[in-house]
Amino acid sequence: MRESPLYQEILQEGVQRGLHQGKLDTVLLLLNNRIGTITLDLQAQLQKLSITQLDDLCRVLLSFSSTTDLVSHLATNPVRM
Repeated sequence: MRESPLYQEILQEGVQRGLHQGKLDTVLLLLNNRIGTITLDLQAQLQKLSITQLDDLCRVLLSFSSTTDLVSHLATNPVRM
């Protein structure tokens, strides 16, 4: 069972979802500490980012001083699927 391709695919999908959620949680925590409460609209946009985009955001968000910086970053780095 564990060796079946379907099982491996489902397992990998679960791992990817977990990684994405963990990175998203980290980004939200850092943003809340850095620039304050993040609106639900911005949270929804962040949820759509790929793992790579969340990593990229982690690298630059420490230079943010306001929500405007986050909005600008999201505008110049559209969601990639």
